[in-house]
Amino acid sequence: MSDSEYRQILPSSDTQTILSALLDAPDTFVSGSLLAEQLGVSRPAIHGRLGKLSEQGFEIEAVRNKGYRLVKEPDVLHADLIPYYMVKSGAPIEVLYFPAIDSTNSEAERQLSRRHTSPFAIASSCQTMGRGRLGRGWHSASADNLYLSVVFEPNIPPQALQHFTLWAGIHICRALQSLVPKTPLKIKWPNDLHCNGRKFAGMLTEAKVDADSLRSIIFGVGLNVNSNPAKYPKEIQKSATSLYAVGGEELKLNQVAAKVITAAQAAYDTCIVGSGSENLVDAWAPLNSLSEQPVTAIINNKEITGIACGIDESGALQLLDEDGALRSVKAGDVRLKK
Repeated sequence: MSDSEYRQILPSSDTQTILSALLDAPDTFVSGSLLAEQLGVSRPAIHGRLGKLSEQGFEIEAVRNKGYRLVKEPDVLHADLIPYYMVKSGAPIEVLYFPAIDSTNSEAERQLSRRHTSPFAIASSCQTMGRGRLGRGWHSASADNLYLSVVFEPNIPPQALQHFTLWAGIHICRALQSLVPKTPLKIKWPNDLHCNGRKFAGMLTEAKVDADSLRSIIFGVGLNVNSNPAKYPKEIQKSATSLYAVGGEELKLNQVAAKVITAAQAAYDTCIVGSGSENLVDAWAPLNSLSEQPVTAIINNKEITGIACGIDESGALQLLDEDGALRSVKAGDVRLKK
C-alpha cells in the first residue's frame, strides 16, 4: 500500500457535540430534544446519528421521555473521541487519526513535507511497518494498543532538546501511573517503559537538523494498553506486557492517547522553557528500572558491564565497573546482565 492510500478519518463537529454532551453527563440521560436543538436538526436525525455511533462500538442506552445515556465507549481509537479527551487535557494539539498506517513517524514526516502546521499528532490503530531504536521493528498489529507520534518544529539549537526523550519517559510514566496505581511504572534507559521487569512501551525520537538549528522533532511511541500478552508473538511473550495485564482492568484507549500526547507536550515545554523546580537527575531516579542492577552496555559492538547508578546531568547512564570506576554511557543498548 502506498502512502497516498492510507485513509485519515476526519472528526465530525456534529458527532463531537453529541459525544461531548453524553460524556459530560455520565450518570444522567441527555434529552434528544436538547441535542436536536443544539445541532439544529430533527429528533429522528439525532436518533439516526446515535444509531451510527452504536455501529461504531458505542453502547448507548435510550429511554423514552428520558433521552440517551452513554454506557460504554469503543475499545479502539475513534476520530471524534480523541479530540474530546484532548480538550479535557488542556493541550491544544490537533490529532490526525488513521485506522491503519505504515508508521506514524513516517506519516508525520509526510505531513511535515506538506507543511502541516505543528504541533500535531498522528494516531493509528495499526502499523504495518512500526519501527523502534537501532532499526528494530515494533509489533503493531493490535488495535487494543496505541501507536502515535507527536510533532514539534522548535527551530532552536539542538542541545536544548538533548534530554527530550528522557523527559518524555518521565512525564508519560507519571501520566499513566494514575491509571494503574497498584503497580509502579518505570523507565529503562534510554527509551523503554517497563513494569515488573517487562516492557510495555517504546519511544523513538527522530529529528531534522539544519546547520545549527533543530528544524523538527518527531516523537513516536508504541504503547501496549489493553492487549493480552499471551497473544503476542512468541519471541516477546516473556519480555513484554501491557497496562491491562499489570492493572487488571481495560483502559479507555482514547483517554490514554490524550494523556500520552499531553505528556509529550509537557516534556517539550520542560526542555524549551526549563524547569527551575525540578532537576533531570532527581526526576529520573525514582522511575529508574535499572537502579543498582548489574547491566551490560553494548557500545560500538563492545560490551561494558557494571552496576547501573542512575544518570548524570547530561543524561548519560552511569555504570560502576568491577574496578570501582564510574563510567558514562552516552548512547547504546543496555540490558540486564544474566
